[in-house]
Amino acid sequence: MWKDFKAPVAVIALVVTLGVAMAGYSLYNHYFIEKPVQEEMGRVPGVQEVEMNRENHKVAVTVTLKDMEDFAPSYRDVDKLAKERFGEGNYSLEIKDTRNQELEEVYRGLQLYLYQGIANNSFLWLNQEISKVAREHQLKYKLSVDEDNLYLQLHKQGHYLYEVIKRGDDNSSEPAVGR
Repeated sequence: MWKDFKAPVAVIALVVTLGVAMAGYSLYNHYFIEKPVQEEMGRVPGVQEVEMNRENHKVAVTVTLKDMEDFAPSYRDVDKLAKERFGEGNYSLEIKDTRNQELEEVYRGLQLYLYQGIANNSFLWLNQEISKVAREHQLKYKLSVDEDNLYLQLHKQGHYLYEVIKRGDDNSSEPAVGR
């Protein structure tokens, strides 16, 4: 039996079989997991566009949000869908916004306040400090907090910045960022 064994034929058969299996898995993953999730996320109020890419065994989800009064509920809905479908720690979530240089500079200036407010759970104080800065720069803002995240949004002249900052030590998934 082993006399007629042809190693090159077996290796080629193995490579072809693995290739077909990997292609099948990739197609299954795209059409039965990622695409339905992408469509479901696209139906969340405020979501304008959803992109997904695989990076280092994780799914990178990029969501473009519309200009809205409060982006936090939309973020939570998209995050919940990603967690249900991909599992805790198996995805990263990035929020795209229309930030400009001024909003980015204001945000950078607020970072010490934001992290001190989170560290001390001083959200009323934080809101007062952000209110002063917002008045100074003539922009609108919204600050909201839940048990997992702090949500900051800044608006000025048709541009908006959305930031999600994780609270506590739970770093089981990548931190969400706006861009």
